Amino acid sequence: MKVFQFHLQKVLDLKEKEKEQAEWAFGKSIQRKNEEEWKLYQLNEQHDQMTHLIQEVQEQTCSAAELISITQYQQSVARSIKNQRRTLHGCEQDVERCQSHLTERMKESQLWNRLRERSLHQFLDAEKLREQKELDEIGTQLYLRRSN
Repeated sequence: MKVFQFHLQKVLDLKEKEKEQAEWAFGKSIQRKNEEEWKLYQLNEQHDQMTHLIQEVQEQTCSAAELISITQYQQSVARSIKNQRRTLHGCEQDVERCQSHLTERMKESQLWNRLRERSLHQFLDAEKLREQKELDEIGTQLYLRRSN
């Protein structure tokens, strides 16, 4: 019996490799998005702390310079939050792009795997037919020998 060899195995291997790379890229984009979400959370916490600090300082007696300094810092954190939201939005778009790319690679990989399976079934059917012909030929030869 011959050994099955898929004639497009290199293409199948390439498609599998592309799928693995797309999975890796998708994982990295998710990881980066999570990191950016964590940074945004921390900035929001800082902003809330500054808001509470301003309220506490306003209830007590303090210098105008101290209040201005705290307010400027709070505004700086607010700008950082705005920038971080923009960064996070970019990360979300990157995740969507990577997910779309991964989906496409998975479809291609499945297509090539189905093609390989179909080719294997054709090979096995042809091999079974060949063996059946050989057995029929052996049977015919035995019959002819016994008849003579």
